[in-house]
Amino acid sequence: MTSTYFAEGLPYMIVNSAADALFTVMGLSLSTLGLTTVLHLPWNLKFLVGPFVDQFETKRRWLLGTEVVLCLLLLVLTIVGGDEAPVWLLAVVFMAVAVLSATHDIAVDGFYLEGLDKPGQSRYVGYRAGAYRVAMLLVSGPLLGLAYVSGWRMAWLASLVVMMALTGYHAVALPRPEQRQRPIGQLLARLLAPRVLLVLTVIVGVGAWGWETDYWGVTDGIAAVFASVPLLGRMSLPGWISMSLLLVLIVLLIQIDRLQAILRRHPSEYAESFVVFLAKPRVAQVLAFVLLYRVGESFLQKMRFPFLHREADVSMGFYSFANGTVGFAATVAATLLGGWLIARDGLKRWIWPFVIAQNLLNLLYAGLAFAPDPSAISGTVITIVIAVEHIGAGLGTAVFMVYLMRCCDPRHKAAHMALLTALMSVGYTLAGLASGSLAELIGFGPYFVLTFVATVPAMLLLLVVPYVDR
Repeated sequence: MTSTYFAEGLPYMIVNSAADALFTVMGLSLSTLGLTTVLHLPWNLKFLVGPFVDQFETKRRWLLGTEVVLCLLLLVLTIVGGDEAPVWLLAVVFMAVAVLSATHDIAVDGFYLEGLDKPGQSRYVGYRAGAYRVAMLLVSGPLLGLAYVSGWRMAWLASLVVMMALTGYHAVALPRPEQRQRPIGQLLARLLAPRVLLVLTVIVGVGAWGWETDYWGVTDGIAAVFASVPLLGRMSLPGWISMSLLLVLIVLLIQIDRLQAILRRHPSEYAESFVVFLAKPRVAQVLAFVLLYRVGESFLQKMRFPFLHREADVSMGFYSFANGTVGFAATVAATLLGGWLIARDGLKRWIWPFVIAQNLLNLLYAGLAFAPDPSAISGTVITIVIAVEHIGAGLGTAVFMVYLMRCCDPRHKAAHMALLTALMSVGYTLAGLASGSLAELIGFGPYFVLTFVATVPAMLLLLVVPYVDR
């Protein structure tokens, strides 16, 4: 569990942290840097790949195959180099890494669900979170430091060596818990069919030409309309994709009976995975719960450091140290403890205590904000608040990840987990977009109270969602 989830976090942070740092030191304009949000797009769309991971080969083969290709891409980065390389070439390689990394995520989650029974899935959830966070810290800290001291080629080479070691270990050590499905050649034949390639070429070509030339001024007109709306004007492309996913799910949910009738007349294994999910009991409540669960967390995370820096006079160095040491240790310990308790006593016993712990501890920051002089608060107190809040976050993460796994149908594990995690990002993204405006409007004290109030709808949904008794 630790090695696979470390291997999941490494390429994710290369795309979402190291790539941003590289493009920044290359001196790209802010508007161009904003376009790097497109690199996150594969994670928003990974639910489209989930059914393929379920229906072809095994999760183990998908996991190893994507890791081999990721090694090849890191080798390309090592050869290409850093700030002296063409921007377009780096963008292409990073996008390829993003696509393979998102597919690798699906395979790792699916392998986790295949290889462990329900108690095991709960027990090891803390190892997942801990290993993933270690990878994030190593990329955002030592790897970027190596790039600064020895150059980007050495940073990419170090990443390549680590990924090759993980791939070799996984090839030898990973068990084989499932039967092989259809060979990958059948999928490749479908994807490389002339009509599919023609459609993709036309879409990419027309989209690139239209955006580059702004034919008839359409994109400028659309941008001007959305720019007048505060929330929409700040939304990134991944945010729009997340919104679109939510709207599509709502439409499909409304039309579920018609979809099932169409599927009976024209069977489709790909569509079946989505229809099966939407036909689950009380699926609307499940979707709403997944959508709203992280809203309060998003509000808190977006404004936590701005408050501490501006009002409590906390330096970025102190915050990074407290967050990356005490906070990290508290999160991992709490997630490990939460997973162990859920495995021992069941989800029903701990879901309410853990959810309340996660959400109620948001009010610690409200207490700091309402202090007569936040700048007079000692560093010890602030460190304790960070640690305790991270404990709540770790417990909340443990219970939420276990709940998501309980929602996955045994026949469509990878597809359903990819769908749920993609939907999870919708509420998180929208809350993050609104956070700055809300904090400026009402002030930090009321804002942190609001971060708790925003968790109430998800807690109310706990009264009606299924799969809690498992």
